[in-house]
Amino acid sequence: MVIILGDILADYAIRVEQLQLAPKDLQRVSYLALGPGGACNVAIMAAHLGLDVAALGEVGDDLFGEIVLEGLSEEGVDVSGVIISPGARTPVANVLVDERGEPAYLGFPGSLQVMSLPEAWTATIGAAQALYADGWADHEGVPAVVLAALRVARDAGVPTFFDPGPGNPKIDNAWHSEAAALATVLLATEDEARRLSGEVDPVNSARVLLGRGTQLAVIKRGMAGAFLLTADDLHIAPGLPVVARDATGAGDSLAAAIIYGTLRRFDLQTLGDIGNATGAAKVLKLGTGHNMPTVAEVNEMLRRFGSEVLLSGESE
Repeated sequence: MVIILGDILADYAIRVEQLQLAPKDLQRVSYLALGPGGACNVAIMAAHLGLDVAALGEVGDDLFGEIVLEGLSEEGVDVSGVIISPGARTPVANVLVDERGEPAYLGFPGSLQVMSLPEAWTATIGAAQALYADGWADHEGVPAVVLAALRVARDAGVPTFFDPGPGNPKIDNAWHSEAAALATVLLATEDEARRLSGEVDPVNSARVLLGRGTQLAVIKRGMAGAFLLTADDLHIAPGLPVVARDATGAGDSLAAAIIYGTLRRFDLQTLGDIGNATGAAKVLKLGTGHNMPTVAEVNEMLRRFGSEVLLSGESE
Protein backbone atom coordinates (compact mmCIF):
# COMPACT_ATOMS: atom_id res chain seq x y z
CA MET A 1 0.00 0.00 0.00
CA VAL A 2 1.25 3.47 -0.94
CA ILE A 3 0.45 6.05 1.74
CA ILE A 4 -0.32 9.64 0.78
CA LEU A 5 0.02 11.85 3.84
CA GLY A 6 -0.78 15.51 4.12
CA ASP A 7 -2.93 18.18 2.61
CA ILE A 8 -6.00 16.28 1.51
CA LEU A 9 -8.30 19.15 0.72
CA ALA A 10 -10.94 20.35 -1.69
CA ASP A 11 -10.08 22.11 -4.95
CA TYR A 12 -12.49 24.68 -6.35
CA ALA A 13 -11.21 25.16 -9.90
CA ILE A 14 -12.25 28.16 -12.00
CA ARG A 15 -11.02 28.98 -15.51
CA VAL A 16 -11.09 32.66 -16.50
CA GLU A 17 -9.79 34.64 -19.46
CA GLN A 18 -7.16 36.49 -17.44
CA LEU A 19 -6.05 36.70 -13.82
CA GLN A 20 -5.82 40.51 -13.69
CA LEU A 21 -9.02 41.08 -11.75
CA ALA A 22 -10.11 44.37 -10.23
CA PRO A 23 -13.17 45.40 -8.20
CA LYS A 24 -16.34 45.52 -10.32
CA ASP A 25 -14.74 43.47 -13.13
CA LEU A 26 -16.89 40.82 -14.78
CA GLN A 27 -15.33 37.85 -16.53
CA ARG A 28 -16.93 34.77 -18.00
CA VAL A 29 -16.00 31.47 -16.38
CA SER A 30 -15.39 28.72 -18.95
CA TYR A 31 -14.74 25.86 -16.52
CA LEU A 32 -15.89 25.23 -12.97
CA ALA A 33 -15.32 22.15 -10.81
CA LEU A 34 -15.26 21.17 -7.15
CA GLY A 35 -13.54 18.01 -5.99
CA PRO A 36 -10.61 16.51 -4.08
CA GLY A 37 -7.31 18.38 -4.46
CA GLY A 38 -3.89 18.97 -2.94
CA ALA A 39 -2.19 15.66 -2.12
CA CYS A 40 -5.40 13.93 -3.25
CA ASN A 41 -4.16 14.51 -6.80
CA VAL A 42 -1.11 12.35 -6.14
CA ALA A 43 -3.29 9.68 -4.55
CA ILE A 44 -5.71 9.62 -7.47
CA MET A 45 -2.95 9.56 -10.09
CA ALA A 46 -1.18 6.74 -8.26
CA ALA A 47 -4.47 4.79 -8.16
CA HIS A 48 -4.95 5.40 -11.89
CA LEU A 49 -1.51 3.87 -12.42
CA GLY A 50 -2.65 0.73 -10.66
CA LEU A 51 -1.08 1.19 -7.23
CA ASP A 52 -2.92 0.33 -4.02
CA VAL A 53 -3.26 3.71 -2.30
CA ALA A 54 -4.42 4.92 1.09
CA ALA A 55 -4.74 8.51 2.30
CA LEU A 56 -3.82 9.63 5.81
CA GLY A 57 -4.86 13.09 6.89
CA GLU A 58 -7.61 15.11 8.47
CA VAL A 59 -10.81 16.74 7.27
CA GLY A 60 -13.65 18.50 9.01
CA ASP A 61 -17.19 17.15 9.33
CA ASP A 62 -18.38 19.62 6.71
CA LEU A 63 -19.46 19.54 3.06
CA PHE A 64 -15.91 19.94 1.77
CA GLY A 65 -14.72 17.06 3.92
CA GLU A 66 -17.47 14.88 2.45
CA ILE A 67 -16.44 15.90 -1.07
CA VAL A 68 -12.81 14.95 -0.37
CA LEU A 69 -13.60 11.56 1.18
CA GLU A 70 -16.27 10.60 -1.35
CA GLY A 71 -14.07 11.70 -4.24
CA LEU A 72 -11.09 9.66 -3.05
CA SER A 73 -13.25 6.61 -2.41
CA GLU A 74 -14.71 6.84 -5.91
CA GLU A 75 -11.16 6.68 -7.25
CA GLY A 76 -10.31 3.56 -5.27
CA VAL A 77 -8.26 5.30 -2.56
CA ASP A 78 -8.61 3.86 0.95
CA VAL A 79 -9.75 6.64 3.30
CA SER A 80 -10.35 4.50 6.39
CA GLY A 81 -7.38 6.12 8.16
CA VAL A 82 -8.49 9.71 7.56
CA ILE A 83 -9.52 11.53 10.74
CA ILE A 84 -12.83 13.41 10.63
CA SER A 85 -12.66 16.12 13.30
CA PRO A 86 -16.05 17.28 14.64
CA GLY A 87 -16.50 21.02 14.30
CA ALA A 88 -13.38 21.46 12.15
CA ARG A 89 -13.45 23.05 8.71
CA THR A 90 -11.74 21.39 5.76
CA PRO A 91 -9.12 23.41 3.85
CA VAL A 92 -10.08 24.55 0.35
CA ALA A 93 -7.84 25.73 -2.49
CA ASN A 94 -9.50 28.08 -4.96
CA VAL A 95 -7.58 27.50 -8.20
CA LEU A 96 -7.88 30.26 -10.81
CA VAL A 97 -6.54 29.25 -14.22
CA ASP A 98 -6.17 31.70 -17.11
CA GLU A 99 -6.51 30.93 -20.82
CA ARG A 100 -2.77 30.18 -21.05
CA GLY A 101 -3.25 27.37 -18.56
CA GLU A 102 -1.33 29.08 -15.72
CA PRO A 103 -2.84 28.75 -12.22
CA ALA A 104 -3.03 31.06 -9.23
CA TYR A 105 -4.18 29.89 -5.81
CA LEU A 106 -6.37 31.29 -3.05
CA GLY A 107 -6.08 29.09 0.03
CA PHE A 108 -8.64 28.74 2.80
CA PRO A 109 -6.71 27.05 5.67
CA GLY A 110 -9.69 25.56 7.44
CA SER A 111 -9.47 24.76 11.15
CA LEU A 112 -7.87 21.34 11.52
CA GLN A 113 -6.74 20.04 14.89
CA VAL A 114 -4.24 17.13 14.63
CA MET A 115 -0.96 18.34 16.12
CA SER A 116 1.11 15.13 16.29
CA LEU A 117 1.35 11.81 14.48
CA PRO A 118 -1.61 9.65 15.60
CA GLU A 119 -0.54 6.32 17.05
CA ALA A 120 -2.91 4.49 14.70
CA TRP A 121 -0.98 5.81 11.69
CA THR A 122 2.40 4.53 12.87
CA ALA A 123 1.75 0.84 12.12
CA THR A 124 0.14 1.72 8.78
CA ILE A 125 3.20 3.72 7.69
CA GLY A 126 5.63 1.06 8.94
CA ALA A 127 3.92 -1.61 6.83
CA ALA A 128 3.56 0.51 3.67
CA GLN A 129 5.24 0.06 0.28
CA ALA A 130 5.97 3.79 0.17
CA LEU A 131 5.09 7.07 1.85
CA TYR A 132 4.50 10.38 0.05
CA ALA A 133 4.20 13.74 1.81
CA ASP A 134 4.43 17.35 0.75
CA GLY A 135 5.52 20.60 2.34
CA TRP A 136 2.23 22.44 2.33
CA ALA A 137 1.10 22.89 5.95
CA ASP A 138 -2.49 23.91 6.60
CA HIS A 139 -1.65 24.67 10.24
CA GLU A 140 1.29 24.69 12.64
CA GLY A 141 0.91 21.04 13.66
CA VAL A 142 1.50 19.60 10.18
CA PRO A 143 5.34 19.84 10.11
CA ALA A 144 5.65 17.70 13.25
CA VAL A 145 3.24 15.13 11.81
CA VAL A 146 5.09 14.86 8.49
CA LEU A 147 8.55 14.73 10.07
CA ALA A 148 7.47 12.04 12.51
CA ALA A 149 5.95 10.01 9.67
CA LEU A 150 9.13 10.28 7.61
CA ARG A 151 11.17 9.05 10.58
CA VAL A 152 8.81 6.10 11.16
CA ALA A 153 9.09 5.14 7.49
CA ARG A 154 12.88 5.48 7.47
CA ASP A 155 13.24 3.29 10.55
CA ALA A 156 10.97 0.67 8.94
CA GLY A 157 12.86 0.73 5.63
CA VAL A 158 9.90 2.20 3.75
CA PRO A 159 10.89 4.41 0.77
CA THR A 160 9.70 7.99 1.18
CA PHE A 161 8.90 10.74 -1.31
CA PHE A 162 8.81 14.43 -0.32
CA ASP A 163 7.75 17.40 -2.41
CA PRO A 164 8.38 20.65 -0.50
CA GLY A 165 6.27 22.85 -2.77
CA PRO A 166 6.23 26.55 -1.98
CA GLY A 167 5.11 25.90 1.61
CA ASN A 168 2.72 27.93 3.68
CA PRO A 169 3.75 31.61 3.86
CA LYS A 170 2.15 31.82 7.31
CA ILE A 171 4.39 29.05 8.75
CA ASP A 172 8.17 28.86 9.04
CA ASN A 173 9.23 26.50 6.24
CA ALA A 174 12.64 25.70 7.73
CA TRP A 175 11.32 22.19 8.46
CA HIS A 176 11.46 21.45 4.71
CA SER A 177 15.23 20.98 4.95
CA GLU A 178 14.90 18.25 7.57
CA ALA A 179 12.11 16.56 5.63
CA ALA A 180 14.19 16.63 2.44
CA ALA A 181 17.12 14.99 4.23
CA LEU A 182 14.83 12.24 5.57
CA ALA A 183 13.28 11.51 2.17
CA THR A 184 14.47 8.70 -0.09
CA VAL A 185 13.29 10.69 -3.11
CA LEU A 186 13.04 14.48 -3.24
CA LEU A 187 10.82 16.12 -5.86
CA ALA A 188 11.45 19.85 -6.16
CA THR A 189 11.30 22.66 -8.69
CA GLU A 190 14.49 24.54 -9.47
CA ASP A 191 13.40 27.38 -7.17
CA GLU A 192 12.57 24.99 -4.35
CA ALA A 193 15.89 23.15 -4.71
CA ARG A 194 17.71 26.50 -4.67
CA ARG A 195 15.90 27.49 -1.47
CA LEU A 196 16.76 24.20 0.22
CA SER A 197 20.40 24.00 -0.91
CA GLY A 198 21.56 27.60 -1.27
CA GLU A 199 22.95 26.69 -4.72
CA VAL A 200 21.85 28.55 -7.84
CA ASP A 201 22.66 25.84 -10.38
CA PRO A 202 19.96 23.12 -10.29
CA VAL A 203 22.41 20.23 -10.71
CA ASN A 204 24.62 21.57 -7.94
CA SER A 205 21.48 22.04 -5.83
CA ALA A 206 20.59 18.40 -6.32
CA ARG A 207 24.10 17.26 -5.42
CA VAL A 208 24.03 19.24 -2.19
CA LEU A 209 20.68 17.68 -1.28
CA LEU A 210 21.94 14.20 -2.13
CA GLY A 211 24.82 14.81 0.24
CA ARG A 212 22.36 15.43 3.07
CA GLY A 213 20.63 12.05 2.79
CA THR A 214 18.32 12.02 -0.24
CA GLN A 215 19.01 9.07 -2.57
CA LEU A 216 17.26 10.41 -5.67
CA ALA A 217 16.65 14.07 -6.49
CA VAL A 218 14.11 14.91 -9.18
CA ILE A 219 14.41 18.56 -10.19
CA LYS A 220 11.23 19.63 -11.97
CA ARG A 221 11.70 22.20 -14.75
CA GLY A 222 8.18 22.67 -16.07
CA MET A 223 7.92 22.37 -19.84
CA ALA A 224 11.70 21.92 -19.99
CA GLY A 225 11.39 18.51 -18.34
CA ALA A 226 13.41 17.32 -15.36
CA PHE A 227 16.85 16.43 -14.03
CA LEU A 228 17.12 13.12 -12.17
CA LEU A 229 20.22 12.60 -10.03
CA THR A 230 21.59 9.92 -7.74
CA ALA A 231 24.99 9.86 -6.07
CA ASP A 232 26.58 8.33 -9.18
CA ASP A 233 24.23 9.06 -12.09
CA LEU A 234 22.56 11.99 -13.84
CA HIS A 235 19.81 11.89 -16.45
CA ILE A 236 18.37 14.91 -18.24
CA ALA A 237 14.78 14.20 -19.30
CA PRO A 238 13.72 16.77 -21.92
CA GLY A 239 10.19 18.10 -21.69
CA LEU A 240 7.53 17.07 -24.15
CA PRO A 241 6.33 19.85 -26.49
CA VAL A 242 2.61 20.03 -25.80
CA VAL A 243 0.33 23.05 -25.57
CA ALA A 244 -0.85 23.21 -21.97
CA ARG A 245 -4.54 23.77 -21.27
CA ASP A 246 -4.13 23.64 -17.48
CA ALA A 247 -0.80 23.25 -15.68
CA THR A 248 -2.49 22.57 -12.33
CA GLY A 249 -1.56 19.13 -11.00
CA ALA A 250 1.30 18.49 -13.44
CA GLY A 251 3.78 18.12 -10.59
CA ASP A 252 1.37 15.86 -8.71
CA SER A 253 1.08 13.64 -11.79
CA LEU A 254 4.86 13.44 -12.12
CA ALA A 255 5.19 12.58 -8.43
CA ALA A 256 2.78 9.64 -8.77
CA ALA A 257 4.65 8.41 -11.83
CA ILE A 258 7.98 8.60 -9.98
CA ILE A 259 6.51 6.61 -7.09
CA TYR A 260 5.19 4.01 -9.54
CA GLY A 261 8.50 3.74 -11.39
CA THR A 262 10.65 3.68 -8.27
CA LEU A 263 8.68 0.80 -6.80
CA ARG A 264 9.23 -1.07 -10.08
CA ARG A 265 12.96 -0.26 -9.99
CA PHE A 266 12.95 1.60 -13.30
CA ASP A 267 16.21 3.24 -14.35
CA LEU A 268 16.55 7.03 -14.44
CA GLN A 269 15.78 7.29 -18.15
CA THR A 270 12.55 5.33 -17.79
CA LEU A 271 11.60 7.31 -14.69
CA GLY A 272 12.12 10.52 -16.64
CA ASP A 273 10.08 9.25 -19.59
CA ILE A 274 7.05 8.24 -17.56
CA GLY A 275 7.27 11.30 -15.32
CA ASN A 276 7.29 13.71 -18.25
CA ALA A 277 4.60 11.79 -20.12
CA THR A 278 2.29 11.74 -17.11
CA GLY A 279 2.79 15.46 -16.50
CA ALA A 280 2.23 16.23 -20.18
CA ALA A 281 -0.93 14.12 -20.26
CA LYS A 282 -2.23 16.12 -17.30
CA VAL A 283 -1.66 19.59 -18.76
CA LEU A 284 -3.81 18.64 -21.76
CA LYS A 285 -6.78 18.23 -19.39
CA LEU A 286 -8.71 20.83 -17.43
CA GLY A 287 -8.89 20.53 -13.67
CA THR A 288 -7.41 18.00 -11.27
CA GLY A 289 -8.89 15.38 -8.92
CA HIS A 290 -11.15 13.17 -11.01
CA ASN A 291 -9.55 14.61 -14.16
CA MET A 292 -6.08 13.23 -13.51
CA PRO A 293 -4.84 11.25 -16.55
CA THR A 294 -5.62 7.61 -17.18
CA VAL A 295 -3.00 4.99 -18.03
CA ALA A 296 -4.30 5.03 -21.60
CA GLU A 297 -3.70 8.79 -21.83
CA VAL A 298 -0.18 8.47 -20.43
CA ASN A 299 0.62 5.65 -22.86
CA GLU A 300 -0.70 7.73 -25.74
CA MET A 301 1.75 10.45 -24.75
CA LEU A 302 4.60 7.91 -24.54
CA ARG A 303 3.74 6.59 -28.02
CA ARG A 304 3.38 10.09 -29.43
CA PHE A 305 6.95 10.96 -28.53
CA GLY A 306 8.51 7.64 -29.44
CA SER A 307 9.19 6.15 -26.02
CA GLU A 308 9.94 2.43 -25.91
CA VAL A 309 8.24 2.23 -22.51
CA LEU A 310 4.52 1.64 -22.00
CA LEU A 311 2.73 1.30 -18.68
CA SER A 312 0.92 -1.95 -17.96
CA GLY A 313 -2.77 -2.23 -17.24
CA GLU A 314 -3.86 0.24 -19.92
CA SER A 315 -7.51 1.13 -19.54
CA GLU A 316 -9.85 4.00 -20.13
